[in-house]
Amino acid sequence: MILTSPDVGLAHLLVSGALLAQMWPGAYEEVQMLIQLLKLAVPSLARALSGGLITTLTPPAGPPSAQISLAYRTAVLSGTAGNRAGEPVTTPHLRAAEVWRLQITDLAVGGVSGLRLAG
Repeated sequence: MILTSPDVGLAHLLVSGALLAQMWPGAYEEVQMLIQLLKLAVPSLARALSGGLITTLTPPAGPPSAQISLAYRTAVLSGTAGNRAGEPVTTPHLRAAEVWRLQITDLAVGGVSGLRLAG
């Protein structure tokens, strides 16, 4: 699966093991595992979910959107789901096989947002 981030600070955090370890020393392995499982999910999110380690969080009430939150233990990654062509996948938690791309908008551990800390 293709992972991107529109925020430069968050993108840098996602690829830096040293920064992840500094930010969340007690949960570094959880964050790394979540990111790696998603990167290795070929071709789609359905593959990552099939192992049972990553779960989708219940989306908030409201109109359907392409927003999705994925969790591994205390690490929660939020983003916008896209298909092979990069177009948004509405209700991605119900259509995981169509999600080939994830534009990461935040990564949090124990409620502490990486976006706020990286920015």
